[in-house]
Amino acid sequence: MSHAESDIRTWEHLLSPACDDLRRAAADTDPADVTAIARLRKKHDAETVRAALRLAEARRKLARKWDRDADTLVADPEGAEMASGALAAHHKAARFARTHPGAPVVDLCAGIGADALALARAGMRVTAIDRDPLRAWMTARNTGDSAGCTARAADAQALLEAGELDSVLFHLDPSRRDETGRRIRYNQLTPGPAFIEALCTDRSGAVKLPPGVDPGEPPEGELEYISERGRMTQAVLWTGDLASSVVRATMLRDAAPPATIQGEPEGDHACPWAEIDRAPWVHAADPSAERAGLLHELCAQTDLGLAHPGTGLLCGDEPADHPMLTPFRARAVMPWRREKVRDWLHANDAGIVEIKTRAKAADTDTEQKALRGDGATAYTVFVLRFGQAVRAIVCERT
Repeated sequence: MSHAESDIRTWEHLLSPACDDLRRAAADTDPADVTAIARLRKKHDAETVRAALRLAEARRKLARKWDRDADTLVADPEGAEMASGALAAHHKAARFARTHPGAPVVDLCAGIGADALALARAGMRVTAIDRDPLRAWMTARNTGDSAGCTARAADAQALLEAGELDSVLFHLDPSRRDETGRRIRYNQLTPGPAFIEALCTDRSGAVKLPPGVDPGEPPEGELEYISERGRMTQAVLWTGDLASSVVRATMLRDAAPPATIQGEPEGDHACPWAEIDRAPWVHAADPSAERAGLLHELCAQTDLGLAHPGTGLLCGDEPADHPMLTPFRARAVMPWRREKVRDWLHANDAGIVEIKTRAKAADTDTEQKALRGDGATAYTVFVLRFGQAVRAIVCERT
């Protein structure tokens, strides 16, 4: 029996009724608690216990991405980290379904099958491919209740060279971490840029990319930067008839339609400037708009100005009504010194204080505890670099 077959046998046993108690116990076990793990090994073999603990850890990670579905998905921790979140997966699947309803699509490097599951739920006929037999098996388990989805272990490069990917829609999720789990850049992806270039030539599909990818790195197509619940999670290269604009920023939220802007990416220099010391309102831009180089588009749509390059703060005389902006009423702007800011806050009825910062200008946890007061007013303090100086912008959230 091969190593891959042994791993699959272990996971199949883990998911059987005979291990119902083990799965429940593992979900409540601290992986560092040697005594608790020893108790589990009295009833089950070491490999099955190890798989149970890994499944429990993976589901805890997936709970932040897939909500209630997390308790039914089968994954290892590394696969859970790499998997698309539900918001992004269904957002991408919806574009496939709008453009090619019910068509066949190949999900390459499928991992645990998060994107394949969303594509199948959108009515696409999905063939999920992963080089790792265990991951392909996990995809099959996770998409088993979805009609029109099959999974198998195969090498994407070999399929491309054999012509099996010709004339089909594709979704590709190359590995974005190295052996240590560290996030890597575009030119270090597996499969790499040469494969991505060949796959995208004369084909329609989507390539999931690191959110830090620069617009000039991937092949020609539409580059969409996606945030989920306020965090950048991925960029997507759309090709063929699935592509539309040059660069797009999309903000995904629970129970709300996506918010999106598009245009030509420009640096912060393309934005009009605003004096933050005189602005009664500041707005935090969604990170997708900033990462896409589209802050100038937000400024044009709202008549706001950028406070300073690299801050992501847009200023104006009135609060802007735009879904990709969070308005704050500016109360004070001062050099960042804890004592000075604390004195102002305590003199102005401060209670809970939220710190937002960048580039290690301040330690968020430390400063939130140090600045919190006994008052009734909640404040948000931006601690940001303005050139060589670090400034504090004290605001009230509205």
